Amino acid sequence: MTHHSALVFGFNEYAKQIVLQIAGEYTSFAVFVMNDAEKSAAQSAGFEAEIFDLSEDWKSIEERFNIKELIVFCALDNDAENVFLTISLRSMFEDIPIIALAGDHESAEKMKSAGANKVMPILQITAGIIGEMLEKPTVTEVLHDIFYEDSTLKIAQITVSKDSFVVGKHLYDIDWGNEYDVLLLAIVDFQLGATFSFTSRGHNHHIDPDDILVVIGYEDKIAAFSKLMEVSI
Repeated sequence: MTHHSALVFGFNEYAKQIVLQIAGEYTSFAVFVMNDAEKSAAQSAGFEAEIFDLSEDWKSIEERFNIKELIVFCALDNDAENVFLTISLRSMFEDIPIIALAGDHESAEKMKSAGANKVMPILQITAGIIGEMLEKPTVTEVLHDIFYEDSTLKIAQITVSKDSFVVGKHLYDIDWGNEYDVLLLAIVDFQLGATFSFTSRGHNHHIDPDDILVVIGYEDKIAAFSKLMEVSI
């Protein structure tokens, strides 16, 4: 099914990157926000935004958009509100694809139960990493695939065990794509609590136990890589 229209709920940094990506892809799209601050942020970025509240009955969406050609991104800051929004939209629109962002895996499961077709747990991934991805056309296609429900591509976060073969190595020592069929997006330093982008500041990062690797790849490749990460080779 072709989706000609898109709605994005929220305008935090993640939602902003989604809007920037889809603005040119859809014949019509709208941004809905819950407060004046996000409305101002959207307007500053060059996008019109409308304020809504969670008690909306969404009849206005039916009046403005062809529901059969609509896709929705739920990207509110608050996970509980995002779950409620997903429930509300799904109860009104049985068949529209809903893509939701979640702060953690528990929230992701709730959003799936609430009716989201696709959920992206973002945990400690920074919006800047998504921004960097969007600057690279080939990776943009990958990110685009992740958003849609028929994709087998996933973003995964793998904690480095003390026995892992990557402990003590630097990021540039490992050919992630050719050796393991995954793309490394970021590393979260356990000691510093800071996220480094593989494509810039984190390139020379020394990998330690309890660091978190953020990777993208197909489910089977990520599963194999995750299993391999648990042992020393």
